[in-house]
Amino acid sequence: MQRENLNIITQISFYIALAAIVFIPVSLFSSLIPLNDGIKSIIKIIGVLIFLFSVFGIPLSIVSMFSKENLAKRIVSLLVNVTPLSIVIYALIMEYLDKF
Repeated sequence: MQRENLNIITQISFYIALAAIVFIPVSLFSSLIPLNDGIKSIIKIIGVLIFLFSVFGIPLSIVSMFSKENLAKRIVSLLVNVTPLSIVIYALIMEYLDKF
């Protein structure tokens, strides 16, 4: 794929990052607010889907680093897409270290 055609991949990874920035905090704060159980379950499902999309966005962000798109956009999408997975890995490591 040529570098000019990688702009599409950069756009996709950036939109996934924007969705993660917007919706993951909403899904986390929804557990603090008393809501209907149906609404809470829908928000949790959407939060899990956004998390999975951000994991899918990691390879897209890595590939988009070779495009000619704005460097700031590429770096922000990579950092935002890596953040949810890194938080989960950090929590698992801390849980493992807490056992010993």
